[in-house]
Amino acid sequence: MLRERRHLCRYIRKLAVRPNYYLAWPRPDDYLDEEWVVEMLESLSGSLTLLTTFDWDGLELPSDRLWGAFQARCKALRSISTNVGRHPLTSTSSLFKFSNLTSFSIIARHGIPTSDANQIPEELPDEFWDMILQRCPDLEELAICTFSPTARLFNFDRIIEGSWPSLHSLTLGSFGYTSDFSLGPSALANDGAFDDFLKDHKALKYLRFLWSFRHFMSPDTLSFTLPARSLPALTTFTGIYQQLASSPSPQAIETLDLTCEPIYQSRINAVCAVLRGLPNLTSLEIWVHLFDSNRDHTTFFHNIMAACPGLTDLHFMCTNSFTAKPLKQLVSGLHLLPKLKRFSLTKGHKYLDETMVETASRILRAAPGVKQINVRWARERCPNHLKQEGTYDVVCDETTGLPTSMVAVEKGIGLVGGSFSKSFRRTIDFTPSADWQSGVAKRSKVVRKRVSSMLSVRSSVVYG
Repeated sequence: MLRERRHLCRYIRKLAVRPNYYLAWPRPDDYLDEEWVVEMLESLSGSLTLLTTFDWDGLELPSDRLWGAFQARCKALRSISTNVGRHPLTSTSSLFKFSNLTSFSIIARHGIPTSDANQIPEELPDEFWDMILQRCPDLEELAICTFSPTARLFNFDRIIEGSWPSLHSLTLGSFGYTSDFSLGPSALANDGAFDDFLKDHKALKYLRFLWSFRHFMSPDTLSFTLPARSLPALTTFTGIYQQLASSPSPQAIETLDLTCEPIYQSRINAVCAVLRGLPNLTSLEIWVHLFDSNRDHTTFFHNIMAACPGLTDLHFMCTNSFTAKPLKQLVSGLHLLPKLKRFSLTKGHKYLDETMVETASRILRAAPGVKQINVRWARERCPNHLKQEGTYDVVCDETTGLPTSMVAVEKGIGLVGGSFSKSFRRTIDFTPSADWQSGVAKRSKVVRKRVSSMLSVRSSVVYG
């Protein structure tokens, strides 16, 4: 389209190009020659005069001539995000010749063929470090990470040399065990220098650490924790719960993602202690593992919810077998979250499980105050692959406020392997849960007592 309507290019400020996009699901994108895409972008670069942000998400880093064209012709470009595949980074790359960037991300993509051997962290070119350390003093966002830690790792130890007063978003990874079972990268995970780095960057609002524990659980305690009282602006954190074990945890955290590794029942007390230390928490993503779905996990689920009663958004993930019994136990605790507006469930799926819309209906009856429900079926052996997903927006009666229906969008891979997508409306014969009814009854009883008391006082005054 842009090639035929080149005049539109001069209005573009942000451009995301995602050939062969890995998140194209349930129907994958047709393969696209990325060299051809680079040629098209290079030919258009002279017209992209207002371009400030460029995001590349392909199978490999684009050809070097694209970065050269952007430097020469897109003078307003200040934000670059690119992923890399299997090809090595070169010190002569024009990607590392930019200056005055405010945002830079370099990410090893999902799906790089893996290896069973421990990966040796790859040294990033000195030219990369010269660019971000010396020529980008106003950096606001930085990401150096991998989503294929068994195939490619970056050594980002030199991050501690940086000083960016405006830095508000930082993503680093992958952390995990090294060949000698110490945590790495060692200079960051086991050295106080990184604590000092964080203390010097008080503008940080978003902090994301990617961890990979392949065959072993993370240690119960870490020396690599967030420094207490030193991140006053931090509102979003992704990592493992041990990093928040320092006392006190950053009090401003509102969004917490604990999906780097599954949480086992043996660690629930430590996890809940961390959750209780975050009084402003409103959004939580958590991944748990159940060894035996036939056991009673009610207390396990309820403890998590009781530890963070202010949640408005909860994503609960359990990618091993999650049948009707633990599902009932889970939703029985939703009354502990009176402010909850969105609930998402990602679970391992078996063919005898109830349908997604039946699960959504079950959740709604237990938590009639939610406005949106998301249900995802995951492949048990591959947590990042979904079978199906559904989004259900709740419609309520204007008079009673009770749910009457759900507007549903479902898509995924069918039983015979073909992809599907459908939209429909599901009417809800709403029967509130016992807990919800009990709550209403208790509130009504209190009101009746107060009214009765008021009438008694009034009567005594009149007839006294």
